[in-house]
Amino acid sequence: MGKYVWPCPGYSRMSSDYGYRIHPISGDRKFHDGIDLAAPSGTDILACGAGTVTVSGWNSGGYGNYIRIDHGGGLESFYGHCKALYVKAGATVKAGRRIAAVGTTGASTGNHLHFGMHRNGSSVNPLSYVSAKDTTANYTGSSTSTSAENRVRAKFTAYYPADNAMEGGFYDAQGNLLDPSKRTMAAPKSVPFGTQVTIIGTGTSRDGTTYTVNDRGGAITVENGVYHFDILMGTAAECNSWGVKYGYAILGGTGAAGTGGGGGTTTAETEKKEITTVVVQSVTGLSAVQKNQLLDLPPHLTNGMELRIQNDKIYVPCVAGEVKLERSRKGEPAKLTFTVMKDAILNFQEGNPVTLHWNGMPAFAGFVFEKSRQDLEQIKVIAYDQMRYLKNEDTLSYENKTYAELLRMLAADYGLKCGQIADTKYKIPHRLEEGTLLDMLQTASDLTVVATGKLYVLYDAFGALTLAGLDTMRMDSYVVDADTAQSFDYTSTIDKGVYNKIKLAVDNGDTGVREAYVYNDTGSQAVWGQLQYYEKLDEDTDPALLAEKAKALLAYYNRKNRSLKVKGAIGDINVRGGTLLPVFLNIGDIIVRNYMCVESVTHHFVDGLHTMDLTLAGGEFQA
Repeated sequence: MGKYVWPCPGYSRMSSDYGYRIHPISGDRKFHDGIDLAAPSGTDILACGAGTVTVSGWNSGGYGNYIRIDHGGGLESFYGHCKALYVKAGATVKAGRRIAAVGTTGASTGNHLHFGMHRNGSSVNPLSYVSAKDTTANYTGSSTSTSAENRVRAKFTAYYPADNAMEGGFYDAQGNLLDPSKRTMAAPKSVPFGTQVTIIGTGTSRDGTTYTVNDRGGAITVENGVYHFDILMGTAAECNSWGVKYGYAILGGTGAAGTGGGGGTTTAETEKKEITTVVVQSVTGLSAVQKNQLLDLPPHLTNGMELRIQNDKIYVPCVAGEVKLERSRKGEPAKLTFTVMKDAILNFQEGNPVTLHWNGMPAFAGFVFEKSRQDLEQIKVIAYDQMRYLKNEDTLSYENKTYAELLRMLAADYGLKCGQIADTKYKIPHRLEEGTLLDMLQTASDLTVVATGKLYVLYDAFGALTLAGLDTMRMDSYVVDADTAQSFDYTSTIDKGVYNKIKLAVDNGDTGVREAYVYNDTGSQAVWGQLQYYEKLDEDTDPALLAEKAKALLAYYNRKNRSLKVKGAIGDINVRGGTLLPVFLNIGDIIVRNYMCVESVTHHFVDGLHTMDLTLAGGEFQA
């Protein structure tokens, strides 16, 4: 053993063994050419060994979503009934690489992985090559490891649970309140709770510090042999300072106290707020799952997503099916859609606060706006964040205010909480507005872009209106490539929002003549023809500023509109409208190698699996 790893870490129960059996669907005695591993829907499936993916797609023979890997020397492995496939045919994978998620596609009676192996075209018992004891830790461990130390390559990400008055704090997967004064971390599911993990090789003062695993989640994984750990920090400043570091982890080692203070400093105790509300776990009325089964759900289904509603108490409702979170770059509040099971305990109304966390990270804070009944047991809920209140309509006159100042003024008028607001600098001379507050703010944003060439993103950061420069929204930890974007649609157009001729008109009060000023880009006109933008400016506009404004308009509009739509990408809760993601895709006649802006994103959470649909725009392209 050691060369190959168990394809479903943490799940070793075989619902069906290798060899002859009574087929569960046909009832006939048939040969079963693999083993069936019972596991919850969405559980990670790992490549058992290094090799090349030869098949990734639908199998009409009954295996449903199916992957086959060639390991060389005549040995192949295959994985059937998958819910999702994360690699394409032709991809090269290492042992322990996440390749798919457990499901029940094809001829299947329940969630499980059908895992088989062939040698020179003939089936062999997979247990001749793998064992449940063969984990990715065994495989990636350093040759210098001892029985007391299991050294693995590691990625350490900092997180800090900012105080939440509504909830009284954040909780780990075991239901305990997170305590930043203690050295704790979240680990992949293959690392048991209580495991001691020692950090080494980061080049920081935390090297040698030992942490205890108190949390796990579906998004905290082992990728290409690299273990991901989330370290609980004592303060937001510590969190921001650390960010992400790479090094090694010793699993089960004792380590040393270290000088870095672990997950939090003892001198800076986090303020504890008394919990004055009762948290109620709603467990009755769930169709197809009995109460005792719900309470015993595996960590894969209970650790990832936590949805809470506050009314007379704080409720953790039983969620049925998919939870969907929609975010856009402009013009819309974040929208959370979910369905809960109604029972005798659950009590909530329109206007009640709602929060969503994913793997301990804050994802959404908003309010119930709509309830609808599908049947007697299910309640469909739509919630929006506080940007929904910017859809209020009003009339407004203002002058010499920046976009940021306008935002603060409107937030104060409507009782909305503000967070970090960037200084947009440009003073808008005079505006008389009528419509929604969002429309007014969008106009201010557009005027600022034209005047300064700088774009800003307005969003709600877990209950705080935030305005950030687009140039600060880069997210290098997530790359859109062939692995993350298996389904995409690319469009390039000059039909909408593209101009290479700018015509600005000003009424001359002295002569009574409307004077027009025209600015061209003859280069693009020779290729695209004339695409004109027209705007009438105020009479008192300084003619000396016309050239400056026209230049800014040409720079903004004289380019192709490029968009990329991606479906079913691997989810990351940090992706929102306005996020700049690095894109590396070869899509035939076009090679995408640049940052693109997320215009909209829909996060899908179902059965412990997080995926997202993206619409991206902009970026420079290499033909």
